[in-house]
Amino acid sequence: MLHISRKYIRIGLIALLPLAGCDSFLDVNDDPNRANTVSSDALLSPIQVSTADAHYQLGQYTSLFSQQLAAYTSGPQIADRHIDVRVNTAWNTLYLNNLNNLHLLVQQAANEGSSYYVGIAKVMQALNLGLLTDTWGDVPFSNAFQGPAELTPQYDTQEQLYTTIQTLLDEAIVELQKPNSTLKPAGDDLIYAGSTAKWIKAANALKARYTIHLVEKQGTSAANAALGFVAKAFSSNADDMQVIFNDRNLNPWNRNIAIGTTTGNFIVAPSQTLVNLLNGTAIPGLVDPRLPLMADRGTSTNPYAGYRNGAGTGGNTNITANTFYAKPASPLLMVTYSEMKFIEAEARFIANGGTSASTGSTEEAYQAYLAGIRAHMDKLGVAAADRDAYLSNPRVAVGAANLTLSLIMKEKLIALYLNPEAWVDVRRYDYSSAIYPGMALPSDHNPALNGQFIRRVLYPESEAARNADEVGKATKGLAEKMWWDQ
Repeated sequence: MLHISRKYIRIGLIALLPLAGCDSFLDVNDDPNRANTVSSDALLSPIQVSTADAHYQLGQYTSLFSQQLAAYTSGPQIADRHIDVRVNTAWNTLYLNNLNNLHLLVQQAANEGSSYYVGIAKVMQALNLGLLTDTWGDVPFSNAFQGPAELTPQYDTQEQLYTTIQTLLDEAIVELQKPNSTLKPAGDDLIYAGSTAKWIKAANALKARYTIHLVEKQGTSAANAALGFVAKAFSSNADDMQVIFNDRNLNPWNRNIAIGTTTGNFIVAPSQTLVNLLNGTAIPGLVDPRLPLMADRGTSTNPYAGYRNGAGTGGNTNITANTFYAKPASPLLMVTYSEMKFIEAEARFIANGGTSASTGSTEEAYQAYLAGIRAHMDKLGVAAADRDAYLSNPRVAVGAANLTLSLIMKEKLIALYLNPEAWVDVRRYDYSSAIYPGMALPSDHNPALNGQFIRRVLYPESEAARNADEVGKATKGLAEKMWWDQ
C-alpha cells in the first residue's frame, strides 16, 4: 500500500469529472478550452481517495446504527435516533463521483487495451456499488451513466445488484489475469502499487463478503461458497485493501472528527455499547487491550465510558489523534484480512449446522475466530504480550466445543470499527442483544418506527427531485429489511 502523494491529490481536483448519469442540471455544451478525457493513470488515484472518503461519510452514520459510535447533542443525534436519515453526501460521492468516474475509466481503459486498469476499476465498482445498495437498497446502475441520453435511469433491484457485483468481480479477475496491459498501474495505484496478484485477492475478498451476506437466504450453500472465496483472498494484514494518508493529506476521521475534539466541535464518539464490550462491563473479567487505541479518555482517570446512543451523555471518551483510526496518517481500512478470518469463522460455524442459539463448532472455525482477533490486534499495534494474554483469557479461549456466533460476531464488530460493513452484520443478526451484548434501542428512538431498528436510509431529496418516478417506486420505510435480510 502506498501513501497518498500531493501530486495525485492535485490531479484528483481535475480528474473527478461531473456526473454523466442522472443530473438534470448537467451542462452538455462542449468547452473547447477544457480537456474531454483524462488518462487512466490520472483517474485511478482520485477515485481511490474518494472511495476512502465515502467509507468515512457512510461510516459516520452506519457506526451510529451498529452502535460503535454515538452522537453528541447536535445534528447527528437525529440519525442516532433513527429519524429521517438520508446521508446525502455519501450518495453523491458513491454514485455521482465514484461510480460515474469508474464507468468512464472502464470504458477508456478497455478502448486502449489497458486490461489491468479495467480489472482494478471493476473491483472498485463492485466495492462502491456494494456500499451503495447495502445502504439504500435499489439504486441505478445498469441503465445509468449515459449522460444526456438518459437523465432518469431505471433503478436495479438489490437482488439484481448483488448479481452485478459478483459479475463485476468475475470480470475483474479475468482482466487482471491477462498477460499484458497497454498501461500498467504503479505509483498511481494508491492501494496495491499495481500488483495484480493483490487485486485478485481483493476481488475474492469482496466475493466472500457479498456471499456471506446471503446466508439468511441461502443457508449453508452461501456459507460454503464464501469459504471458497476466502481461500483465494487475503493471507495476511499485508493484503489489506486500504488507503494510507499522510500529514498533508489527512485521514478523514482525523480531519473531520479528531481535529474537532481539539476545538470544541464534538460530533460523534465511541458508544456505550462498544466501550462496554471492551472495558469489562458487558463481559466481566475481560478487558480488551485495544480499548485505548479505539477510544481516548484524555486526562480522565475514571474508567473508560462510552456515550449512550440517542442520549449524547454518559461518556468520557472520544475519537482523537491518539487513537489508531484517526491519526493524520492512519490508513482508511476498506476490506481486511481480519474480516476474512471472521467470515471464515462464521461460514464454518454455519456450514457445520450452527445457529445463533447453538454452541460448538469445528476446530477450523475456532482457529479462524482466534486468527481474526490476532490479526486485528496486530493491525492496531497491540503489544504481543497483551495480545496473547487476551487470546488466552478463558472468556476468549473457549475451545471449539464452546464457540458461539455471539463470540465470532462480537469480535467482528470490534474489528470492523467505523467500517460500514459492520452495519450489514448487525442487521443480518437483527440487532440481537444475544449476539451483541448491550445492543438496545437508542434513547428517544423515532416513535414512527414502533420499536423497530433502522434497516436502510432514505434517498436524498435531490435524487427524488431529478428522478422522482424511480425514487417513488424504490422508496421503503427506514425499518424495512433489505432483500438479503428477508
